[in-house]
Amino acid sequence: YQPSAAARALSRGRTNTAALVYRRLAGAGFRLAYTGLVDVFSAELQAVGHDLMVSNFATQDEVLEHLERLVQTRSAEAYILWGREQDTEAQGMLLESLKVPFLVKGRYELTHPGWHQIDFDHEAMMEQAVRHLVSLGHRRLAYIGFTHSDAFVQALRRGFSTAYRDAFGTEPDPQLVGTCEDDVAENEALIGNWLGLPPSQRPTGFVIGAGNAAWLALETCLAQVGRSLDVLPGEPAAVGIASESFTLMFGRAVAYQGIELDNLARFGSPPLIDSLLNQNGRDPIIRFLPQLTEAPTLRLLNHGVTFSCLHETGDKP
Repeated sequence: YQPSAAARALSRGRTNTAALVYRRLAGAGFRLAYTGLVDVFSAELQAVGHDLMVSNFATQDEVLEHLERLVQTRSAEAYILWGREQDTEAQGMLLESLKVPFLVKGRYELTHPGWHQIDFDHEAMMEQAVRHLVSLGHRRLAYIGFTHSDAFVQALRRGFSTAYRDAFGTEPDPQLVGTCEDDVAENEALIGNWLGLPPSQRPTGFVIGAGNAAWLALETCLAQVGRSLDVLPGEPAAVGIASESFTLMFGRAVAYQGIELDNLARFGSPPLIDSLLNQNGRDPIIRFLPQLTEAPTLRLLNHGVTFSCLHETGDKP
């Protein structure tokens, strides 16, 4: 005699299953990240005697229809929503209306403070970045962010502005706050304009709330004027976020590295999963603050690569 696991789960009202449902996003990076995400959640749930059911769809309508069907058939006892806020908010509101427990990746502490949610502490990350540059003696700081309006992009910009006001007692110079697509040429144009400012206005410290293209463009622009990033006082410096496969060409800098979807789940999922499944009254909001670490570098300068150093003439390098 082999008892039916499905029948026993139905009689107990427990399926011992959590469902990860998400909308597919274009790009190899997202596909790899979600593969890692499945690995992390599978391991965490197995450790507490649960299975993971995974479904993904091309459109938001398909995701919502599938979630409603899963709830109606009682196929899972908890749900995990992972993606961008413009998708996951509607998914979370549906599950909330159906009165089933769920965990969502995102920034909903103001709009949905009761939701089980996890994300990076973007404001604190930028505050750390500003304090680090100030500790090196930098007083003219520039900020590079993404152009889109996702919640994490706004939070990064907000963190920079708050830390700047705390450090200097004034608002950031709007001339030194820019946004770019994750494109090297667009970032080069922005940074090149900054480096062409008179010395009294030119930034010496850079806070990066954008992608790896901003780092590459920054090093390229600095190389064109015979400079490179460093972590020593008196040298150009940068701090910010960086994605996987991030490597500097010439200089040295500290960054938040590997802040990917699967890493976020690995950092913070155990306590949230416990709270979600057991309803144990823990704080449903987790904000993870990663550590600044020195970025890997090719150190091309140590392998015979030289710059044609340009000397300052008047106000232009």
